[in-house]
Amino acid sequence: MRAACIAAALLLAGAARAAEPAWPELPLPDGARAEMVAADSVMNGRHSRILRARLSGSVDEALDFYRDRFGREHVENPLKDARVIARRDGAFFNTVQLRERGAGQVEATLISTLVEGPAELSRALQDTKRLLPADSALMNSMESRDGERRSIMLTAVNSADLQTNRDELVRGLRQRGLNVSREERATVGKGRSLTLWAENAQEEATLSVIEGGGHSLLVVNRVREIKP
Repeated sequence: MRAACIAAALLLAGAARAAEPAWPELPLPDGARAEMVAADSVMNGRHSRILRARLSGSVDEALDFYRDRFGREHVENPLKDARVIARRDGAFFNTVQLRERGAGQVEATLISTLVEGPAELSRALQDTKRLLPADSALMNSMESRDGERRSIMLTAVNSADLQTNRDELVRGLRQRGLNVSREERATVGKGRSLTLWAENAQEEATLSVIEGGGHSLLVVNRVREIKP
């Protein structure tokens, strides 16, 4: 019986390892080294890996390097403070963001996203969605784990006013054993904003609501210690 249990455990462990994404190795110019930012984060329900590297030279030179490596099938998109180049690679979509960081220095953010298969929403993320008022539309979400700390951030929009959002969020926090420790209100342009801080022994949360133009933007951050 014991041998059968051990064999079953080994099979399950092997299956778990097989289910892990086989992340692609994105190219770097000679002499550049990447450091891990997030080994396995979840953005909008998609598993992603994020690395960062410092490159020598200019953004244009770095862009030429990735044009050559990504081939003709790449796409490019200029952002306000960065140049972005991306390419589909089998089950993954690889993105490189390039930003100038002083003379002769470029910061490269390398993101690989698993795009095959259905998007996943963890139980923690689904629970965070349930914090929001009923008519809220989810815009973006990101989930990551760093050692024993799990972080969730999501943004959403709804048509409720500031006070309604505040009351719904406080009710949801209390249902989860989170006590509001601080609350601040401010005027933002022609609108209003509210920020709540809540906590318990295992978790901290910050929730912001910005009201304006007939809609409210909600930003929720939760950080929880994962006990072994």
